[in-house]
Amino acid sequence: MARVLSSSEDFDEVTELLKLVKFVAIDDFHHLHSGAKLEIARLLKLWHEKDVRFIIVGISSSAAELYGTDPELGIRNDPYEMSTQNEAFAHKLIELGERALNIKFTTALITEIVSASNCVPSVIQVICKTCCIEAGLDKTIEGAPAELNYNLKDLRSSVLRIFNAKYLDKVVGIAKGKRRARAVHSTYFDIVAAIARDQRSEIPTASLYQDIVGTLADRDEKKRKATSFYNCLNNLSEVIAEQGLDDTLHFSKGKAISIEDPTFRFYLNLVDLDDIRARVAIRASKYPCDVAVSFSGDIRETVEAFVLALKERGLSVFYDFDQQAQLWGQDLRVLLEQVYSTEALFMVVFLSQSYPERDWTEFEVSIGKSAAKKRTQEYLLPVIVDDAKVIGIQDSIAHVDLRKTSVERAADLLSEKVAAASSDAEI
Repeated sequence: MARVLSSSEDFDEVTELLKLVKFVAIDDFHHLHSGAKLEIARLLKLWHEKDVRFIIVGISSSAAELYGTDPELGIRNDPYEMSTQNEAFAHKLIELGERALNIKFTTALITEIVSASNCVPSVIQVICKTCCIEAGLDKTIEGAPAELNYNLKDLRSSVLRIFNAKYLDKVVGIAKGKRRARAVHSTYFDIVAAIARDQRSEIPTASLYQDIVGTLADRDEKKRKATSFYNCLNNLSEVIAEQGLDDTLHFSKGKAISIEDPTFRFYLNLVDLDDIRARVAIRASKYPCDVAVSFSGDIRETVEAFVLALKERGLSVFYDFDQQAQLWGQDLRVLLEQVYSTEALFMVVFLSQSYPERDWTEFEVSIGKSAAKKRTQEYLLPVIVDDAKVIGIQDSIAHVDLRKTSVERAADLLSEKVAAASSDAEI
């Protein structure tokens, strides 16, 4: 605040400057870092006592976030929801537009506009604008008012085209998942489709799970999809931010996805999911994970760097530290046997001198070898870390040697391999 006002950081000096205006506005509150939000929350009470008034603008969850720092702020401040209006407001808005352009919408069309827009002003504006474009009206007409009478079903493609310019590429980006993904999983698309089908502005994670996973009948397919679903949720906030929709879509882990912009909710009601699916080019793969890694704990730092590099390339990885909530309380032998035998496209084995000395790694590689015999393509991918000699994996099997190859290069190679396997599956 002091930097904005070009003043010292003295509280009293800043306060005196703020009192020179009727209101102090802070826009895009949700984009501020947590430290700034906490400082604003701390000072609001003090400024309230000094008769300094603030208007804080942000997505709908901003109020809850602000009050969460100090419940007393909820007593001293009033939140206003500006997303929708009542029908009287909607009718008045249309009437003002009619006067300005000297046109007249039929009663039936007005009823349709109000209903379809859910009384969201920005949506009303787009629909009315589309009607005018269809009628060839681009300015106020002279003489008698022109009557406009359309069926909104006939205008759907025109309305959608306007919103596509703003949202389509971003929605496709979320449906693809990671921005640099080479192999695309259907689960991100499934999440987008489930949100689009649901008419609510706040959709509980449990509802998404039921829509995407709960309806599957086959037990093994259901388990694979559940794994993929939770993997996608782990990265969903990052994917949303990458597409620049973090002020439109808000994901609270374990709780819900909320649509903060009612215009976007309207767009999702119209969007052509078949078009989204075609643009995503979902790969044909029954495996929820591209890669499962097996290693001894003493080289975890190297493995974490490799896993991070894979994620940056858009690959889905089974890595124990990412799955701690799911692993907690389960029979690890049963769960890991399922993962290493049926849920990964490839299994990367990090061969180190300590690898054969650990019970869990011996268990994992034995599962991997059994699974490899049932695959029509290679499955076990050895990565040499040191001068290890691991019994059970033939020396003649091609490998990547991290003593000669960087982790980044190894990740590139694996990304290419996954992409090639995905292309083969689509043929």
